[in-house]
Amino acid sequence: MKNQDCEYPKDGRTAVVRAKKEDIRSLQKQVEELKAQIRGRTTAEDASSTDDIHRCETSDHIEFGPRCPRDCTPAAGRPNEVSRLPCADPSSLEGRQIQVYGATSLLPSYLEAPLANFQSKETDEDAFLKNVTRDRLIAFSAIIKQKETIIYSTPNIAANIDFDGVPVDMAMHLLELHWNRLHFMYLLTYRPVIMDSLFNSGPYMNKLLLNAIYLQSSLYSDRLSLRSDPDDSQTMGMSFYERFKSLLIHYVDKPTLPTVVALLTCGACLLQYGKQSASWVYCGMAYRMIVDLGYHLEDQRCSQSGEHAKLSALDKEVRRRVYWGAYATDKFQSLYLGRPPGLQQCYSNVPRDFLDSYEELEEWRPYIDPRARLGDTSVPVYPGRPSYAVSTFQCLLQLSVITETIVNAFYSTNDAKASEHILVQSRQSVKAQLDRWRETLPGHLLFNPDTDETPPPHQMTLYTTYWTLVILAEQPFLRRGHFEFTPIPELQYESKKRCIEASLEIRNLIAAYKKAFSLRRAQYGISYAMYGAVLVLLQHTDQDCEEYTEAIRFFWLALLECQNGCGHGLKGPLRLLKSLMRRIEKVVQRIDLDCPGTTGGLASSDVQFEPTPATETLGQGETWGASWLNLETEDLFFADDTIFGFFAQE
Repeated sequence: MKNQDCEYPKDGRTAVVRAKKEDIRSLQKQVEELKAQIRGRTTAEDASSTDDIHRCETSDHIEFGPRCPRDCTPAAGRPNEVSRLPCADPSSLEGRQIQVYGATSLLPSYLEAPLANFQSKETDEDAFLKNVTRDRLIAFSAIIKQKETIIYSTPNIAANIDFDGVPVDMAMHLLELHWNRLHFMYLLTYRPVIMDSLFNSGPYMNKLLLNAIYLQSSLYSDRLSLRSDPDDSQTMGMSFYERFKSLLIHYVDKPTLPTVVALLTCGACLLQYGKQSASWVYCGMAYRMIVDLGYHLEDQRCSQSGEHAKLSALDKEVRRRVYWGAYATDKFQSLYLGRPPGLQQCYSNVPRDFLDSYEELEEWRPYIDPRARLGDTSVPVYPGRPSYAVSTFQCLLQLSVITETIVNAFYSTNDAKASEHILVQSRQSVKAQLDRWRETLPGHLLFNPDTDETPPPHQMTLYTTYWTLVILAEQPFLRRGHFEFTPIPELQYESKKRCIEASLEIRNLIAAYKKAFSLRRAQYGISYAMYGAVLVLLQHTDQDCEEYTEAIRFFWLALLECQNGCGHGLKGPLRLLKSLMRRIEKVVQRIDLDCPGTTGGLASSDVQFEPTPATETLGQGETWGASWLNLETEDLFFADDTIFGFFAQE
């Protein structure tokens, strides 16, 4: 009508070039890679926990967040050997990488290297996600703790749990002993995941770990039925050790987290059984497994059987605790045995930040066996106090790092060859670190033995460890022959003063500990502190100080009490100590070493020692003679590193 030409555009559907399937897949892959890179830049290392804290479904499991879309259930016949990890696409591993086993390894296993700007500062979003993760971990711990209560009070449910043939009542007794005392020392056993795995056959508990806990707890039990020989206290729990050894062959070639914890738990308690070599070997195996599994390195990715997977916050929390618990165990076992540490801080990058603080303010009371006699006065009355578990362990870790410095600086094979200037500088550096530790101790952990109520045992060990390290840092500068130079008199005097101060402080701490808890269940670190303190005082009896002599007597009786309790392994060190004390006239005049009286119902005559001649033969043909004493001067002189290692000369 309007005389206009109508033009119709061509159909675009006939002209378009269709994308090939290969191009689409390539683009999808690029999108996924970009998403992975964005997630790596915008989320903190724990941010993934908001979606990844989950429980793979077995009977009666509690779940947090979405279930894993892949099959994460344990392999048939191996319910406790498969780590529970959220799944991720292995192809998304991009960017710079670091090797778990080092650049020289023919079997490289990679972790994604953190971005420099990612670690430099924490954004508000990172902090928020970290708090969310912390809240969810704490909630998980609280739920599992409530679940424990239900199971303990419901025999029908407990009867369905596999305690490896141990009666339910005995198993619960030994587990309660573990959680009440031994767990708090190094936080190696992360309670919520271990108990959840015990109830549900999960991946964080296996029979090897269960028997290691039984063995360790047996030392602290009074039930005679745990003895292989009713008349021999040193056979307490030995049936569990035999079971542990029979099981080990099935686990040793397949390293897993519960196997690592089992080896560390068993190795640590064997010290108190007097099995030093076995203790050293088992813990050494655990340290190797930690490195083999890559637990000494933490990143957003880990290697497990060649498959890369993003770790959940729960996995990270467990692995951090296992690594640092192993690190602390290594350092103090090294002191006890006088042997070089197996784990070095410079080869790890695991943060010390624990997000689950559920146990921090949980009330602690000494465990009392429900089968104990009513009105038993041997158990002191102790009011409940907050455990401060996490903050106490964090402070202990700081002392562990200082311990590594002391051992490397003053007790390694190369320390004697170092120059005087370097060694004196190292001493000043260690002294500054120890002073800083004491000055920055949190207010809720401060303790004055003269005025304050005695805190729980794991906190008392913290203080005795501090003073023990003071002695270990100063003692080398008192000994002639330890270094290639003789320290100047001013330095010797200052070191002597600090050693004596530390010894008397340890005496006050042990007196408070003994009054509150008795020494029957004291951890081996307490024994080591007393041993180091009494050796210091024996070197300075020339001052004719009644306080020193009385302190020596106190330590002697206290060590006897430990030996009659769970410190069966003290027999050798006490024999050495008795021999030294007999060589000091002032000590012999004031202390009857054969019958010095009783303490807590335990007499020294209860401990059987071999006869102590004037010159007693030691291992490898060495003898105690005039070399142990400087008979030409007034000072008692130790030519060997007696304090560094209970058993260095055994």
